[in-house]
Amino acid sequence: MTTAWSGRARGALGRIRREPASLLVGVALFALFVIVAAFPGLFAPHNPDAIGGIPLNGSSSTYLLGTDQVGRDILSRVIYSARVDVPVSIAAGLLAAVGGAAIGLISGYVGGLLDAATMRVVDIGLAFPAVVLALFLIVILGRGEGTEILAIALVMMPSMARFARGTALALRPRAFVEASRTSGASARHIIWRHIFPNALSPLLVAASVLASAAVLLSASLSYLGLGAQQPTSTWGGMLGDAFDVVYQAPYYGVVPGLCVVVLSSAYLLIGHGLRVRQARGPAAFAALEHEPMLVGAPGAAEVH
Repeated sequence: MTTAWSGRARGALGRIRREPASLLVGVALFALFVIVAAFPGLFAPHNPDAIGGIPLNGSSSTYLLGTDQVGRDILSRVIYSARVDVPVSIAAGLLAAVGGAAIGLISGYVGGLLDAATMRVVDIGLAFPAVVLALFLIVILGRGEGTEILAIALVMMPSMARFARGTALALRPRAFVEASRTSGASARHIIWRHIFPNALSPLLVAASVLASAAVLLSASLSYLGLGAQQPTSTWGGMLGDAFDVVYQAPYYGVVPGLCVVVLSSAYLLIGHGLRVRQARGPAAFAALEHEPMLVGAPGAAEVH
């Protein structure tokens, strides 16, 4: 029994070592942020809303990162900010990825008038600066975390839709898709059983980029006062507060800004690692000419 478990452990360790370093680092950083966001009370030394120190006081044994304008512990507020910023980036990125991928894959495969009309709407969405469009949506829908997630997702969805459309256009003329179409399979079946599985790897890479962009856009909205409202702390909101006292307390915005950069970089590292792993695999999107290796190729799955 011990030998079997040790063999499995060595096998698992070997598989982990074969993974791209960027993927491992990105997943480790992301996992750290998720743990902190899920259990902020385990890491925060103080109540983030408690006023107990001297305003704008520097680092001390009691307040490691100092205090803000009203005497609250900056470290505790940074930690509790993860409870808002991490879920917002995940939810907005996931919503944008799923919605944009569905629109793009359907539009790219079906083509015709539907594709032309959909892409004109996508072009209109891409024509607006992301922050300006998000501001417009929040003004219409109102403030709040749910509204912020929806606004960020709607802003990023056109980019994902255009990327997914290009992926579908690249896969549509492939032999295994033509074979399925000739067999009488419906468009829904072909998209779900053939187009989507083969597009999944590049779509996952694109989704990681969307999540990274969601972190930056969420921080920008909070910086402008349109994200979560006080007393809820966010990294962007803390950066906005730090800007007002940048000369009195230059240390204030360093760690919140660093958290934004590191979380955004974690998503990008995951995406880069997935791309490297995808390029190593037999179903690499960059090697579409190897049709028998693709998921959904003739012989790999029956057409119903």
